[in-house]
Amino acid sequence: MEKDEKIKQTKATPDSVSVTVRFITLMQRYSGQREFKMDLPSDPSKAIETIISYFDIPWKDNLEKRTRIFINKQFSESFIKKNEKLKTDDLIAFIPISGGG
Repeated sequence: MEKDEKIKQTKATPDSVSVTVRFITLMQRYSGQREFKMDLPSDPSKAIETIISYFDIPWKDNLEKRTRIFINKQFSESFIKKNEKLKTDDLIAFIPISGGG
């Protein structure tokens, strides 16, 4: 099954919203796409867990330390601490930290 077909097969629930997910640079290898829509739980923590699980992203250890997740241009932890819920057309972005000297 192609990855784009897999994305379209996410199941909507009464609590789900259609969210744009964006993978930047190396993160694109997991979805095969830069940007796409997914039906995800409105709870941002559960939405992030769903994305990581859905694409079998080896999150713990290396990626967790080298990648930041943003929701509507806010660091995800800040968004979650405010007890905000995701809404239709919100954006979740996985952005690797650039190395530099």
